[in-house]
Amino acid sequence: MVTLIIAEKPNVARKIAYALAEGKPVRKTIGKVGYYEFTRDGKKIIVAPAVGHLFSLAPKVKTYGYPIFDIEWVPVYVAEKGKSYAKDYIKALAAVAKQADEFVVACDYDTEGEVIGYTALKYACGVDPSKAKRMKFSALTKKDLLKAWYNLEPTINFGMADAGIARHVLDWYWGVNLSRALTSAIKRASGKWQVLSTGRVQGPTLKFLVDREKEIQNFKPTPYWVIKMLLEKNGEQYTAVYEKERILDEDEAKRIVEEAKKGPAFVEKVEVKQQKRNPPVPFDLGTLQREAYSAFGYSPKKTLEIAQKLYEKGLQSYPRTSSQKLPKNLNFRSILQNLAKLPEYKPFAHELLGKERLKPVEGKKDDPAHPAIYPTGELPKPGDLTKDEQNIYDLVVRRFLALFMEPAVREIMKVVIDSNSHRFILGGARTVKDGWLKVYGKYVKFDEVILPAFKEGEPVRVIQIKREKKKTKPPARYSPAAVIKRMEDLGIGTKATRAQILETLYSRGYIEGKRKIKVTPLGMRVVEALEKNVPDIVSVELTKAFEEKMEEIMAGKADRESVIEESKNQLIKILQVFKEKELDIGKMLMETTGTGATTSKKAARKAGAVKELSEEEEKAVKKAVDGGERGKEPLVIGRCPKCDGDLVVRYNRKTGKRFVGCSNWPKCNVTYPLLQRGEIIPTNKTCCGGAPVVKIREKGREYEICVDMNCRDWKKGKK
Repeated sequence: MVTLIIAEKPNVARKIAYALAEGKPVRKTIGKVGYYEFTRDGKKIIVAPAVGHLFSLAPKVKTYGYPIFDIEWVPVYVAEKGKSYAKDYIKALAAVAKQADEFVVACDYDTEGEVIGYTALKYACGVDPSKAKRMKFSALTKKDLLKAWYNLEPTINFGMADAGIARHVLDWYWGVNLSRALTSAIKRASGKWQVLSTGRVQGPTLKFLVDREKEIQNFKPTPYWVIKMLLEKNGEQYTAVYEKERILDEDEAKRIVEEAKKGPAFVEKVEVKQQKRNPPVPFDLGTLQREAYSAFGYSPKKTLEIAQKLYEKGLQSYPRTSSQKLPKNLNFRSILQNLAKLPEYKPFAHELLGKERLKPVEGKKDDPAHPAIYPTGELPKPGDLTKDEQNIYDLVVRRFLALFMEPAVREIMKVVIDSNSHRFILGGARTVKDGWLKVYGKYVKFDEVILPAFKEGEPVRVIQIKREKKKTKPPARYSPAAVIKRMEDLGIGTKATRAQILETLYSRGYIEGKRKIKVTPLGMRVVEALEKNVPDIVSVELTKAFEEKMEEIMAGKADRESVIEESKNQLIKILQVFKEKELDIGKMLMETTGTGATTSKKAARKAGAVKELSEEEEKAVKKAVDGGERGKEPLVIGRCPKCDGDLVVRYNRKTGKRFVGCSNWPKCNVTYPLLQRGEIIPTNKTCCGGAPVVKIREKGREYEICVDMNCRDWKKGKK
């Protein structure tokens, strides 16, 4: 008997093979794809990888317009440009499947992993997914993988698979149809093709960002006054604040200051309290993303990518989890013993190992698929981690160590000062017992304001009492981490998709700003046009309702096809309303994307939201290509795959020949050659290693081509 184990990625396949093999596994190849063969308990086992999603949804018949619902699963390289590498993995799985009698899915244990395994079995291997077994694990350690192997689930998790498939179908239905509708509206209003997009989760997310932007724009500051007392004790100066924090009337503020100045001032009351601060709960993905943003400024997407790499290296558990609880059978002592081998954690781990009982703090949230994030106890080798990976690893390890430590104790001091019957508050705080702060204090900021001893009734030496005029501030803009938290609170998106939704809004040119998010005029107008004419498209409630339906599918309480049909019918009604108001929507959108708002258009084109150029811009580009405007504003054709710069069309000063270069030159030296004839039009597509795909228009014909001339499809595209 031969068993085929399907892993989600090549490096995970290697981990599984080396964990399960009794000796050293034999690596073989089919084309460019490596897989592993070995024996265990007398049974021959093959471990072969997918490379993420090998199959994607696409229309059965290529068609334009909307609505469109007739779709099917096809190889991802058929549905998406730049995914030709997947062809080799599909061929490899099909080949090894012919040798196998038994099939086991070992992809990540979540909805996406289940869809990857399901579609690989059905479409690459030609196997009924119900015949396959399931390896379930949350960490890629040898111990966890062996345990999963000897405790195989009898089938894949069809609740997860059905929920994942439903999500893909719904996202395709809504994303493609609504994006086509927006594009059609622009075309009808302007006569020009400009590609805009929205989606089932994208729209409501942009909506709450627009709501905040409007709050900020419409905010009218209100003046108020604060009154402060500057006092001296033991040669040091301290500032006490009037008990009423804001005085809205200036005359009242003046009166209080004048009366308080008359004194005498004395200590009316001294309150000293001690507060316990319990350790923070274990990391779920959202909390890790927020903490990493606070500590390092990492975007939620970047944090997830780094955490995924640490998981694949076997250093931490699976990151896509909403749980704040650790596994009941996790060997805490063993993990601590290993962490003690690293000098930076040694004193804390030894302190915990001296305890009779190791009981971690836990949060309320649970996840049936995976526990909270924790270090596995496997240690990185010197030089094995990048700086970013080391940062996230340190954050995860210190959080884990903190869970077992004593509470910190803070002393809070409040001194009430009376001056002519007006009270001022002097506050102090200090840490009197470090507890868990010893290990995690580098990521937590507590103010340390140490006050001298005060006695009730003692006189106070006042240096000055003054009023300060201030103004109320508008609501703060969302940070990327705050957007993820808001999506969590609203119940839209999933722990695995929220970061990508945010990145999509950036790439569409709807939002900008890395630390404080600002909605662009294009983003504002898209929401305004939809909210006025078809509000259901940006409805949080509707999106949340379907998210709940997918949770019910996962739990076996709802039928996949029924939920898809319900969503389809809802969308048909929305699109009927959209078609009736298509011209009005297009006109509203043109107020931003037309020639009257060039700044917004440039931002949108730079991010890839606008696929083709207006007539004026086409003329300008043609002039530039012909040499008439070289040296002026360069044409942006995509994002640099190496840094955060733009890839722009440049010209050699000596030869005049055009090429693609990074806007961060000379810091970034990424360049690509270009064909020297024809008009260049960005497509917002990528191919080899992130290289952009451009459209070349010349002599009545046009074609798309990857700018990397080493691309296998280059000659084919040039024909």
